[in-house]
Amino acid sequence: MSETVILETRESKRSYGFFGILFAILLLGLPFLGRQRIKVTNERITIEAGFWNKVRDDVEIFRIRDVVVKQSIWNRMFGIGDVVVKSTEGRTEETHVLKGVPEPVTVSEKIRSAWNDVARPRGPAATLD
Repeated sequence: MSETVILETRESKRSYGFFGILFAILLLGLPFLGRQRIKVTNERITIEAGFWNKVRDDVEIFRIRDVVVKQSIWNRMFGIGDVVVKSTEGRTEETHVLKGVPEPVTVSEKIRSAWNDVARPRGPAATLD
């Protein structure tokens, strides 16, 4: 089965707030270049961030344990929010934050449906009789 892209988005400029946008305009928009870029496929979530120093983090879909949406009142007014993905790596739990995502509930549902496709067993249930 090949890897197919379910969703591609990036951190919204609106997540910086008024003073962050003002500061970015003064710096000719450089902070906006380092926004998170998020790609959800049927196999993994890829989070890329940074302008000067690039960071790429891959989260395998089958390792996901929980997806949480966080929205402040400011974020709800603009239709953005943070999606927190909790996953396991061995015996440790990791937390990955997708910051300032447009329509965060839709993003979390797409991640959840991708997890259901990968993690749920297919076919008839096998018994050990």
